[in-house]
Amino acid sequence: MMKNQSVGVWEMNLTLEDGLLLSTIEVCYKGKRKILERVVIDSGASHSLIEIDAVSDLGVRYENGDKLVPHAGIGGVEYSFMKRLDYVKIGDKMFPFVQMDFGHLHGFNIQGLIGLDILRSGEFLLDLKNLKLICCDENEVTVTKQNFPAEIA
Repeated sequence: MMKNQSVGVWEMNLTLEDGLLLSTIEVCYKGKRKILERVVIDSGASHSLIEIDAVSDLGVRYENGDKLVPHAGIGGVEYSFMKRLDYVKIGDKMFPFVQMDFGHLHGFNIQGLIGLDILRSGEFLLDLKNLKLICCDENEVTVTKQNFPAEIA
């Protein structure tokens, strides 16, 4: 990850594998932290979802009263449950008290996906040419073409 202190911009390298953009995130649930290294950046998903098996060691599991959430996709409708995480961290960007969906991602070797709910709230930009996730701290910078390297401006 590279950070440009002068303009409040940082960027994180992504990996392209089997047509998926992979990133690393940190999650925290009830004070227990874990790094998830195979998380898809999915701008086509409205909600983020974490594979339940990837975080079961943190104590995340379905409990009576957890909200069930339907997810419609190519394979039909699947259900997940929602819990509040202490935080999700992507690069230097911390998202405290995130409501996250937990379920199964059958047939994929991934630990979750970050959808538009987090991507939009974090004001991330995807540089698909250079495979980077770019974040601008809205308190430090006004986003203009001049803030970015020439190859993506």
